[in-house]
Amino acid sequence: MKTDSLFYRLFQTDPSLALELAGLAVPEPGRYRFVSQEIKQTAYRLDGVLEPPADRPDAPLAFIEVQNQPDDGFYLRFFSEMLLYLRQYRPAHPWQAIVLYPERAVERLDALSGPLLNLPNLHRIFLNELPLLESPNPKLWLIALILAEKAQVPAIVSRVQAHRLQNPKDGIDWLELLETMLVYKLPQFTREEIQAMFQFNDIDLKQTRYYQQARTEGEAELLLLLLERRFGPLSEATRQRVAKADAETLLVWGGRILDAKTLAEVWDA
Repeated sequence: MKTDSLFYRLFQTDPSLALELAGLAVPEPGRYRFVSQEIKQTAYRLDGVLEPPADRPDAPLAFIEVQNQPDDGFYLRFFSEMLLYLRQYRPAHPWQAIVLYPERAVERLDALSGPLLNLPNLHRIFLNELPLLESPNPKLWLIALILAEKAQVPAIVSRVQAHRLQNPKDGIDWLELLETMLVYKLPQFTREEIQAMFQFNDIDLKQTRYYQQARTEGEAELLLLLLERRFGPLSEATRQRVAKADAETLLVWGGRILDAKTLAEVWDA
């Protein structure tokens, strides 16, 4: 499951969520913007940057990282990326760094990065230690849903659904967010379980945007694997071409692989 994508999807919907998790009080949190920022002339990209309002120099810039897998070199890489960003863009705002872990056991510490952990700007959040479901903010319930075990999911979904029905005009597409969470959890849940939670029939589920997106991503990954086995290592241009294709085009290309003698024949038999 692409857990990082689910977190970043939530932060795009409400950037202030990450600040709330870190316990940071900032001016006008509703005016923050969540972006993915490239650092020029390097191989680095910061997946999550919370940009404060330009007219509030007192509001901090926040770097967000969702770390779901152990990584011995994580903190050195993360701070390298942040320092490069600060050097290149020289923002007028102070900065904060927020790292979200599913649990404390995932974090990896070492002697080189140890001193960095004492910086007051760094906030290390262990999500399983937070009372997410006790929060009055229902978006935090969705974070609990991302982390939930199979047996916990129906109760959380029911709770979010109840909030959605009781607050139809709160400006949030709760159904779309739930779809996102559950479609990405499909490897862990059967179609019948999804239908029971959502009260969807099979046709409804297949028509959701996120089901279609997840299905297309899976077809693209399979096509890349087949192309690589048939023609050897693929160029970045080829990978980008497959990534941008729609589901119908991927199906056509997949049908040509066995007979094609070159990549050109896959694209245009």
